[in-house]
Amino acid sequence: MNSSTSSSDTDPGWARSLIACLGTLIGGALLILALMVVVDPYDSGKLGLLGIAGVESRSTQFTAASRARDPDFNAAIFGNSTAQMIEPAELSRATGLRFVQLYMTGANPREQLAVLDFFLRHHNEVGALVFAADPAWCVHERPKEEGAPFPYWVYDRGIVTYAIRLISWPAIEQVFQRLGIGLGWRQRMRRDGFVSYEDIWPPGRFNAVNRPRDPAAAATAAARDVFSEVAALHAVIRKLPADVPVVIVVPPTFAPTVAKPGTDAALERGACDAALRKVVAGRPRSNFINYRVDNAMTRDQANFADLIHYRASLARRIEEGIVASLKFGEQARIDF
Repeated sequence: MNSSTSSSDTDPGWARSLIACLGTLIGGALLILALMVVVDPYDSGKLGLLGIAGVESRSTQFTAASRARDPDFNAAIFGNSTAQMIEPAELSRATGLRFVQLYMTGANPREQLAVLDFFLRHHNEVGALVFAADPAWCVHERPKEEGAPFPYWVYDRGIVTYAIRLISWPAIEQVFQRLGIGLGWRQRMRRDGFVSYEDIWPPGRFNAVNRPRDPAAAATAAARDVFSEVAALHAVIRKLPADVPVVIVVPPTFAPTVAKPGTDAALERGACDAALRKVVAGRPRSNFINYRVDNAMTRDQANFADLIHYRASLARRIEEGIVASLKFGEQARIDF
């Protein structure tokens, strides 16, 4: 009996072609990884051999790493977009410190704490810390993280995981942006991190959107005094040298969103404010300031882009309060 065998089973050229194809793919991946190691697309300091400084991207969850490790700054502002309009240059000019803006759009407290840890690891001496505590800090239990995953791997201590994560299209795009900066073809983002959202939402316009996400009320009266995110922040602040000033501000919101006195919402807010105040109590040149109040300025739509994003007019007043607090602590006079 005769049997036939396909040519693909006997032709050694087919196997050589497959091996060559796999070799090309593996070689290409290794070349990409080598490029990542040499450039460090997110300027995290974990990799990088070319000495390129800075990044050019609006992905604040990634770009904060470059600014947080910059040794030219010794003080920082933390928060989400409700901290964005606090201008670091104004605080630096008034205090003699060197402030960097580390806001991240949409960042929750856990993510802000990851960047705080990264900042502290890269600065042996800290001049001051400023936190914009939006309602997310007032949760009684840490919520499960939802939505797009935060890149904790950029801010933790792991190098191997960081390198593996860099095999992605966004990282490849960022590599070429960083190479453009190094070659002088692109301009890096402003070093202190300030970006005004009034470039997108110009003065004179108000949108009744972005209602404050006040957390659910505590199930019991005893649970009302438990704030897991505030406790996590307090644990970090307690480890700082006693002479590091810390200022916590509650950002203003449009007046109709402020809780009415005597309501359960006001009791919840008061309990959270008390917990935040304890974080800085007794620290020299430190203060807690609640700007989420109902007054003439917060009733004026001209001072807001929407229900939670305030304009430069209020940001300047907040900066004055921060500066006064860094000079006089709890005795600072806060006009707002």
